[in-house]
Amino acid sequence: MAQELTPSQRKWYDLAAQHADTFAQRAAEYDLEGKFPYENYAEMKASGYSAMPIPADCNGGGADLLDICIAQNRLAQGCGATTLAVNMHFGLPFVMTDLIALGEDGPKEMLTKIADEQLVVFGAITDPQVDSFKGITGMGYTTVKAEKTDGGFRVNGNKGFGTNSPIGDLFGCTAVYDDPEQGEIGLIFVLPSDTEGLVCLNDWDTMGMRASQSHSWRLENVFVEEDHVFKHNLWEWDKFARGLWAWHGGSFGSVYLGIAKAARDFAINQTRGRTRLPFKHPESYYPGHQFLAAEMDIALHAGWAWQLKIAERLIDINNRDDATIVEAVAMQYFCMRAAMDVVNKAMDMVGGAALARRLPLERYYRDVRAGPIHPIGGFDALELIGKHAFGLPRDVEPRYV
Repeated sequence: MAQELTPSQRKWYDLAAQHADTFAQRAAEYDLEGKFPYENYAEMKASGYSAMPIPADCNGGGADLLDICIAQNRLAQGCGATTLAVNMHFGLPFVMTDLIALGEDGPKEMLTKIADEQLVVFGAITDPQVDSFKGITGMGYTTVKAEKTDGGFRVNGNKGFGTNSPIGDLFGCTAVYDDPEQGEIGLIFVLPSDTEGLVCLNDWDTMGMRASQSHSWRLENVFVEEDHVFKHNLWEWDKFARGLWAWHGGSFGSVYLGIAKAARDFAINQTRGRTRLPFKHPESYYPGHQFLAAEMDIALHAGWAWQLKIAERLIDINNRDDATIVEAVAMQYFCMRAAMDVVNKAMDMVGGAALARRLPLERYYRDVRAGPIHPIGGFDALELIGKHAFGLPRDVEPRYV
């Protein structure tokens, strides 16, 4: 997967490689104990990696989406859970940078604060009860409700997948306010994590991505000031939804392809010189292993080429029309399944030893399975892609006819 890198891409790739080599030494411990990677975050803060997507004039790294994908793919080869966690942290700064490009100066102060104080952003946006391609599981709609009060809103409800919960400084969330005149309005807000009424449920106990610590959160009569709320129309793919998807659909495939690349490299290195009696030549001579290696490399090359193409297109906020969004959904669908297939083949190549916890392949196998679960995925993704192919509106009701 060699490619020519720009100076900016080389800078972030090399930094990611340095971190990945260190993080790989801790990954097994974090996974086994389900412990948050505090040391990794401290090093990413110190190096400036955690400020990568924040504009340079806000004291950040000034990286674009393609820079991020290239760096994150390399970082994931060291520790997938840390890479997923910091990718979640990147989300809010990425969307806020979008808003600046659209002519809004408001986010500059917060982005500068995040960079200067090395704050970690996290959010519990996901709402499992909300359709993943129409409501983007909590951005376009949510079951969390807001009621008007003096100076702002009181918010109550539950959210899931709050990655970075143990270390997060700024908590992003969404709610629905039923306005007496306008009807239901979407609210987007960011709060300090120690805000009264924000309760972490500490319920993250999973098969993979254990160190990401993506706990659920409860909002109990949380007060949000009116001036600190972004309002938007529900169920619409507006600037917020398109920005969110440009980040999510444009970058997460790189994380899981990175895990798959690590699995491929491990399997090749593990079997390259290994022999089995009565054969005299190593397993690299076995046709079956050669075929597995070929299929792994084909899948990784195809997925990475598509990932880079989409990331490059999504950098420009004017490139986020429906056709591009749908292609990004298709790319993510393909990459997540390609990554899982590559790891499966790596397991086949290594054989019984692949199950051993003393080897990293068992962890890659579990971590990569989180990929297809990211929205927009599964049948929702296929439905969106298929409707686009037929020229059908994605929000047609009834949904199934």
